[in-house]
Amino acid sequence: MTRQISSTLLRSGMRLGRTLYDEHGRVLLSGGIEIREGFIKKIQKDFAVVYIDDETSEGIEIKEAVPIELRLQTQAVLEKQWNLWSQNTSLNKVSIDRDVVTDLRNHMKQLLSILQGTTILQEDLATVASYDNMTYVHSMNVAIYALILGVSMGLPEGMLIDLGLGAMLHDIGKIWVPIEIINKPGKLTNEEYELIKTHAELGHEALVNQHELSYLVAHCAFQHHERLNGSGYPRGLIGDEIHLFGKILAVVDVYDAMVMHRPYRRGMLPADVMEFLYSRVEKEYDLNLVALFGKKVSMFPIGTEVKLSDGRTALVKESNPNFPGRPIVRIIQNEQGEAVTPMDINLIDQLHITIVNAGGNSITDYFID
Repeated sequence: MTRQISSTLLRSGMRLGRTLYDEHGRVLLSGGIEIREGFIKKIQKDFAVVYIDDETSEGIEIKEAVPIELRLQTQAVLEKQWNLWSQNTSLNKVSIDRDVVTDLRNHMKQLLSILQGTTILQEDLATVASYDNMTYVHSMNVAIYALILGVSMGLPEGMLIDLGLGAMLHDIGKIWVPIEIINKPGKLTNEEYELIKTHAELGHEALVNQHELSYLVAHCAFQHHERLNGSGYPRGLIGDEIHLFGKILAVVDVYDAMVMHRPYRRGMLPADVMEFLYSRVEKEYDLNLVALFGKKVSMFPIGTEVKLSDGRTALVKESNPNFPGRPIVRIIQNEQGEAVTPMDINLIDQLHITIVNAGGNSITDYFID
């Protein structure tokens, strides 16, 4: 009984559909409570979108890709290590505790056991983050996306564990980049961009000497911004000079970065980000990886409000695994925007109808930074 709305549309008396957590994984507001006027400004300050329960969403269930408890536990381990390393200005002095690596490995194994039975990710992972915990949520999301790709490719468990760890730690080099540049809204200057680019090398340098970790984990930090045509950084590698993990991370890192909501802009729609990736295959991204990833993430996550080409408004009820761009939707408004008796239709059976708008935005409302 849940649907997604912009936090700007929250009104007193609405019922919260999913629990909201702060940057440390503590409960801010529990799912199921009635939203009071005093909560609204705080929610709007911290979250771009929220889920609510109402009559129109009756029977629509958001299926968690990963249990929230596992997500929070994993993010807490990463946050602890991140904070410890941020106290060291010298990369030669940083070290990762064996217990931390053991915890992360165990969490990766639990993720694998879940994702091995996952046909398609129907949850909008971008909605998990508050503005204050984007760093750790992004790392967790990239690990989830990377692992579902690796599982789909049939990679052995040992490689999958290293891939998951590398994905979790791929941005660790940002610890040593000035925070005001990391969090700067809008376009970076050339000098600032050059500083940002150093995080790949810094992350590699920090991880490569950690004997508790495979060298492939350090490679994920080193290569996640490399591109097939040599336009990436830090080394401008071309084609198969880039390790498979680097190619995977390139796709899933940019995907999550673009769908993630930020204080200064709404995230892009999954369908639009996939179009962006497809427009750059064989130039920047591997075609086979993009095509496979497009089958594993829902183009229109469950609970999203969409506008149809015939003018009606609907909620996404369920994804069709083999046709992620044509979900089952629930009609809630007619062409004039008037409420109607809810009716479910399967867009696979209605090929003359397409989704032209989702979440109140079309692709022209976005920019790519």
